[in-house]
Amino acid sequence: MATGDGFTSRLLVGLAQHLHAAGVATYRATGAYQTNEIGIFFRKIPQSPDRFVSLAEYPLGTTLQGMADHLTGVQIRLRGTTDPRVCDDLADAIFDELDGLTGARWGEIPIVQMWRQSYTPLGEDGNGRWERSENFYVHAMRPTSNNTD
Repeated sequence: MATGDGFTSRLLVGLAQHLHAAGVATYRATGAYQTNEIGIFFRKIPQSPDRFVSLAEYPLGTTLQGMADHLTGVQIRLRGTTDPRVCDDLADAIFDELDGLTGARWGEIPIVQMWRQSYTPLGEDGNGRWERSENFYVHAMRPTSNNTD
């Protein structure tokens, strides 16, 4: 398997592309962004640009034995500017786009449903930029050799 071919990689890229297509943030596979853009990263907390979205998957446990239904958590960490409303507005745009999402398809991954499970403000970083963490649950289909239905 080549780098990026795994389920988690494909899921996060699909989410990044979805947010990009919705105009919430900018996704480039190279990770190079202009200072005026809201860049999307994977697990990375960059120094710039000021505004960013970082996506990280985390396990929630097992799914139904023999079934391809898969539930996974995605932490979406955000940073805005020194104005706390910028971070809150970005979180609102993400919530509006993802909470209650059903019937989507990210590449070859069918998304059954997605919802926000929790969120918390993280305060200011060392440069006074406001941060926040959003946790979404993604119910997707992940067939394997042992889970096919």
